[in-house]
Amino acid sequence: MMLALQQRIDGHLMHAKHSHATSDNYSPPEQHFFSDLIAAAQLVRLSWPDSAPFAPSRAVADRIARHVATWTALRGSHNPGRRVRDAWAAPESPAECGALLLAADTLLGDRGQDGPALRERIQPLATAAFRRNKANTGAAFRRMDISLNLSRALAQRFLGFNRAGGHHHARQHVPSRHGHFGIEHIPALLPETWIGRHFGDLTSLWDPGDVWKPRHLRRVVSLKLVEMAGGGTWPQCAVILGIPWVTAQRSLTVLKRSLLPGGLWPLLDTAVEIVAQELDAAAPHVDFAARRRTLSTWQIPVEDLAALTVGLLRLANAESSLTRATATALVWARVTQGDHLHSPSVEALREAQRSTKALVSAIGQLQTPSNRKGTRLRFLQRINDYADGLARALDEGRSRLKRQHPLAPLTAEALTAT
Repeated sequence: MMLALQQRIDGHLMHAKHSHATSDNYSPPEQHFFSDLIAAAQLVRLSWPDSAPFAPSRAVADRIARHVATWTALRGSHNPGRRVRDAWAAPESPAECGALLLAADTLLGDRGQDGPALRERIQPLATAAFRRNKANTGAAFRRMDISLNLSRALAQRFLGFNRAGGHHHARQHVPSRHGHFGIEHIPALLPETWIGRHFGDLTSLWDPGDVWKPRHLRRVVSLKLVEMAGGGTWPQCAVILGIPWVTAQRSLTVLKRSLLPGGLWPLLDTAVEIVAQELDAAAPHVDFAARRRTLSTWQIPVEDLAALTVGLLRLANAESSLTRATATALVWARVTQGDHLHSPSVEALREAQRSTKALVSAIGQLQTPSNRKGTRLRFLQRINDYADGLARALDEGRSRLKRQHPLAPLTAEALTAT
């Protein structure tokens, strides 16, 4: 077995047509043959004797055990605070080195296989290695240029997210699954229609009058989808979606308190995977990131607001700056599928250290179900129709966000009939 592995190593060393290094996350496994083998060997050594089952014979296990005993003594004998240059070096004995590499190769298995089986083998060893060794052991593995599958398998996770670490290395952003959608295709709040279609098993357990838990669910699902597509910890995912750290933390806390005691979190994971599969199959994808960028400084044109309010005689202050800011925030929220509390209109007030109370109250009056009647309902319906048309125009590249909006011409007669 050692001879066969040595021949494979020789083949990779001598092969004339090496795979060229790429920046693609899905580069061929051969490109990482040596780095994966080195990382796996270090993991076998750091987690021994938990890794003993991957030694294919008693003789191989004995050689590894002998090396680990010597290596552990070497690490324990140096003065605190001093770096030992050969702490991670290969064994000096060829037999021990071969045994360690053979166990590492057995641990890795088929290099072209899918990630879940590899993760099942790697995770127990990674947990043991990180628990028994210095805090920077995990960071050392993250700095290695290893394959995507091994990166995924090594990542420490909690509730579907990578655990936060002290090193912001690019390898922390390894996607947790191979998908056909990107982080730009994910809104800050999963659309309500998707929640109703895929998360009924969870929402049915909540009070029908509770409007906040479904909102927290929409936010957490979006965070998990970003992690699937781009990797990273949940705070990093929140930054990508423009969600404040404290808001993301609050949503996670609410769901943990609701789902963990009853062992219901796996239902959430299963439903999120189904959503991810639908996004994989979707064509074309909606670029929500582009929508957010385009509308980051946008305000609804005065002329468009006048068209939206025509005939609504009981709408107080229809032409006021508050009404304009309210309509702008609601259009932004619908087009980007974001939270109106984090819309540019509201954030601008916060940055200017001005009160957001009046604007948030005005938005709430239109969105509160009990207020959705009469003039307010008609105004909200017009805003939604306007936003839907604007979204289509942005996706098709037809809008430059000038005076003419995508539903134009909106005549007074047409709006009065709405």
